[in-house]
Amino acid sequence: MRKSLAARVAMSLSFAAFSAPSLGAGDKPLTFDNVVITLGRTTYRIPRIEIEGASLPPTELAKLFLSGDANVAARLARVSARRILVPSMSSESRDDARVERAAYRKLLFENVVSGRAATVRGDGGEETIEAAQGVQRISWGASVAKGLDLAELARFALSARSEADAPFKPLVEEEIVESSRLEDARANIVFTTGRLRIQGVRGRALKAPPGELVARFKKLDPARPDDPALMGDLLDALQSFEAASIEVDDVAANGAGEAQGQPFSAKIAHAGMRKVAGGGAGEMFFDDFSLAASDGGKLSLKRFALNDAQFAPLLQGRAYPKLARMDMSGLAADLPDPKTSETSRIKFSVEHAHATFENFLETTPTKFSGGVDRFVVDLAARGEMQTTAHFLALGYRELSLSGAAAGEWREKTSEAALAPVAVNGENMGAARLSALFGNVSRAAFSRSPVIARAAMLTASIKSVDLTLDGDGLLDRLLALEAKEQNISVEKARADYAKAVAAAITTLGGNGANANRLAEAASAYIEKPKRLHLRFAAPNGVNALDLLARKPSEILESLEVEASAD
Repeated sequence: MRKSLAARVAMSLSFAAFSAPSLGAGDKPLTFDNVVITLGRTTYRIPRIEIEGASLPPTELAKLFLSGDANVAARLARVSARRILVPSMSSESRDDARVERAAYRKLLFENVVSGRAATVRGDGGEETIEAAQGVQRISWGASVAKGLDLAELARFALSARSEADAPFKPLVEEEIVESSRLEDARANIVFTTGRLRIQGVRGRALKAPPGELVARFKKLDPARPDDPALMGDLLDALQSFEAASIEVDDVAANGAGEAQGQPFSAKIAHAGMRKVAGGGAGEMFFDDFSLAASDGGKLSLKRFALNDAQFAPLLQGRAYPKLARMDMSGLAADLPDPKTSETSRIKFSVEHAHATFENFLETTPTKFSGGVDRFVVDLAARGEMQTTAHFLALGYRELSLSGAAAGEWREKTSEAALAPVAVNGENMGAARLSALFGNVSRAAFSRSPVIARAAMLTASIKSVDLTLDGDGLLDRLLALEAKEQNISVEKARADYAKAVAAAITTLGGNGANANRLAEAASAYIEKPKRLHLRFAAPNGVNALDLLARKPSEILESLEVEASAD
């Protein structure tokens, strides 16, 4: 949103190198006046630079500043001074599409040793970007940076890397910017932030200089976004930057949306990234997000976090990033339903949700676990819709579900276990499912969808274990059926038990296993406390079996356990 202080610092000093100095006398500061520099399409103007306590004699310092634009980083590395003051600086950049103007207020460099400043302070600045689509105005407040290496920043910003495995160098120990603001007339949006804090920044020169990379990215055809060379250089840019942490407070966006120009607002109390490296982060998070949409919808989220997230796969053509863990808590939504009347709302909430991914084949996890605590859907808010009417008739004003799932691929045995998948519905009951799959090869995780689908067709089901607990939902179904049929609940229960048993024997045949299942299901309906079913196929049942054999034949070939308590 704004040019970083680091970039401004490097440019401020390197610009001075292109102007003849006006030397001070005695102990007075060495000054450079009316510096005007043109680099490409950009012109920079610095009315005055003051340097105190320079380690080099004025004539030697002047030679550094009169060396043209060659090897700016090496020249900055020779600069040492007690104090360097840039009271103001402005710039103007033009091309065929837009004009950019910026103004910077008071940059103060303290205790500069061999191109590294112990402290750099700034009073803020503004930038205006004028284009045919509209005007953007950017401003930022006071800032302070510690341990800022001007020479390395210049090398990072202006050079191309000659060694593929060039080491990372410290750039900034810490930078704090008190506030920033972006006004975009094109999108009719105002974006603001509170304090931004960056710590432990390291980097190296890129394979392609940043200016060239930006120019190539601007020319990217949206209709043909697949540019492997550009994606590779963008990935290199991400992997050439590291930071211990990047955190920002009070992020807000306000504007007018597409719905009749009604206003919208979004806020985040705190957001950040930690252990930023390799095109990813050890942790990415935000706290206390809220959105008031232009259509009247509301969304809030207490916390969202990702751990060990790597985004390089996205630039390598993968469909998803590599991720070790996701956590979410305090989600609440109250949204209009565009397909229904104005009074119908979509309301739901999630108390907590998490997922963990492990044992990766490239970027694909082969082991996972996760869960959701209290996913609540407000049925009453939807009204008498087709999707909610039946639940409302059963007496459910809301659905409250919790669940968990886990799975693992075992390469040594070529098996995949789904154990368990559990769902619990408040005032409904609970279900628990486990399954074991055989003949699951590495090809099932191939980047090629064709290969992955072919591998899954050869996989087989070796066992399935299902348990149903509780009687809440079934009792309500029977009570509603009894009311609609004007019969007793006992009669409705008996009729249902017979119907289910008949359906099972019709579909599965009249063999021993089908009868065993029918008896257990019928007993569960008669007195619904617990139903347990287990199917085992030592040799497995695959997709070809399902196509070539009758259901009854498959069922009778299995080991079946069925019981109702």
